[in-house]
Amino acid sequence: MENTETPSHRVWVEHPHRHIHAVFERDIGAGHWVWQVSYYEGRQRQRIARYRLRLTERHDGQLQSDFFPATGDMPDSALSPPIIWTFSDGYFLGRYPEDSSDFYFLLKKDTILLLDNNLSLNHQAEPYRLLKCRFFRGWIQYPMEHLQKDSVYFYSGLLLHDQGGTARLRFPDGTLGEYTVELTQLIHSHRTPIMKLAIYDKPEEHLHWNSRAIAYAWADPQARRIGINIRKIASGWTLISNE
Repeated sequence: MENTETPSHRVWVEHPHRHIHAVFERDIGAGHWVWQVSYYEGRQRQRIARYRLRLTERHDGQLQSDFFPATGDMPDSALSPPIIWTFSDGYFLGRYPEDSSDFYFLLKKDTILLLDNNLSLNHQAEPYRLLKCRFFRGWIQYPMEHLQKDSVYFYSGLLLHDQGGTARLRFPDGTLGEYTVELTQLIHSHRTPIMKLAIYDKPEEHLHWNSRAIAYAWADPQARRIGINIRKIASGWTLISNE
């Protein structure tokens, strides 16, 4: 929800939400189809796991992904069994080699689903849906009365992603403003997907996923531009196109 500190908006769940990010970076030194993969959660980017992923094409036309330690030479054996990917009806289905009947992963466009029977944390299955972040470039405008009376500071060239990315204004003297801007994707009222641009009157390190915003604007999740102006602070963001 857009404000889960409000009791009427809270929804009880058996397993509280965990906001997890996965970062894939090409590792050309280890091979042409090798990536460094890191998983982290929380505002402080607490690392959960890190490894290298290698993708190869099998003789039967299917793809195989193997997992190796994040550092050192690429060993002969992988950390865990590989995953075999089969393309069907517009998406990839992933399974383990010893189990030809049950699929554990579904990859469609920019979304990968870890199915219920795959991921076990604390001895219980928890499905996760990983979405590709869209990156936006933008600005924040805010009064800088402590430096010059009746003046505002325009801080541009900032970068955010739409899966909980945050930015905070930094003044020319190096001090930080009191507001933080966040861009995220949500489900409003249990049914309507939105992209939300929120303003918080606290620094990034004091935010958590359910912090209450002092103001926010929303748009369609696929919107290419979003902005907000509450007089004292204004901010605008535009999608960085890959075209």
